[in-house]
Amino acid sequence: MKILLVSQHFYPDNFRVNDIAKELVAKGHEVTVLTSLPDYATGKVPADCKGLKNRVVEWNGVKVIRTFSVSRRSGLIFRMLNYASFCISSTIKALTLKEKFDVVMCYQTSPVLMANGAKAYAKKHNIPFFVYCLDLWPESLKAWHVGEGNPLFKIMNKYSMSIYNSADLVGVTSKPFMNYLHTVNNVPMDKMVYLPQHAESLDLQAKVPSDNTVFAFGGNIGSVQNIECIIRAVSEIRDLKGYSVEIYGDGSELENCKKLSTDLGTDEKITFFGRVTWAELKERYNNADAFLLTLKPEGIIGQTVPAKLQEYMSGGRTVIASIEGAAKEIIEESRCGICVPADDSNALADAMKYFVENREKFGSCEQNGKKYFNENFTREKFITDLENHFQSMMK
Repeated sequence: MKILLVSQHFYPDNFRVNDIAKELVAKGHEVTVLTSLPDYATGKVPADCKGLKNRVVEWNGVKVIRTFSVSRRSGLIFRMLNYASFCISSTIKALTLKEKFDVVMCYQTSPVLMANGAKAYAKKHNIPFFVYCLDLWPESLKAWHVGEGNPLFKIMNKYSMSIYNSADLVGVTSKPFMNYLHTVNNVPMDKMVYLPQHAESLDLQAKVPSDNTVFAFGGNIGSVQNIECIIRAVSEIRDLKGYSVEIYGDGSELENCKKLSTDLGTDEKITFFGRVTWAELKERYNNADAFLLTLKPEGIIGQTVPAKLQEYMSGGRTVIASIEGAAKEIIEESRCGICVPADDSNALADAMKYFVENREKFGSCEQNGKKYFNENFTREKFITDLENHFQSMMK
């Protein structure tokens, strides 16, 4: 197949769409990625992409076409300009592409505006259009404190409805997404499929026994991730001996979380390492005894499955979570750890304390998590399922 893949973010920005494109090429497909300038990690366009440089490149057999976008920088104004500029430039580019494709896919994170170019190309050339929905719209606006009564929410509701209903098939990463898309955006249930995110296997070494229990968290540190719950939980058991918490990643709430840790007197227990490379993260994860997973219980977003859950399960470590919805279902079904109510720091503290004092009881959790990952969340399974969905649209 010849596949056009539209995503505002692509290599060198670190998104799973990189793996998807590369693996599709490895399976014999021709893949062209339509994307923006790579500024997600730094907020700035790198020097080698300025002045129209490197706008069409090849990466691991993938043809990459970059269109203009205002750099993200910082602040709401530049973020909105970044989103709008890619929507416009990618749509113009999509409509002027001379190459013919068999199917077009949008790897849809936030905002849903990034799907406009994919929709336009599919409509012009009358080919199947697949939306892989990782962030729900307009629901995601609530994380930016834009409520349902806001005119912007109502506008984006109509726009989101247009995007999702223009697709021949919508893949969702969490099962609760289906009810939302059906109820809010009027997407027919038979036009949606469950396609959970894959993860790169951590393949961690067996943990060397020690007197100190290490809890680890890695990923974005934003408001939705609710790292504050971890900090509050640690403050409840800060006098407990023999454990420490390592937090890896960056995000909008990092400095606030550091301040909260200081205010609650947990600095001796919690260490913030900031952003590290994937290789460094895997190396440091080898020292972990258990992974922590938290998510705020706000609306449908609180019912989703953070991609880090699959990653954690692949590492053969116990998962201790304060979360609801589909993630809770997976943890309980796989029997890979302990799950307490979302945003319940007292319950999370009790779970962490119990793990510290009873580590020897959790060997089966580690094995169960890895087994469930291998059966459900590998890259190979994801690509096979994606190919099958493409084929079903082309019949």
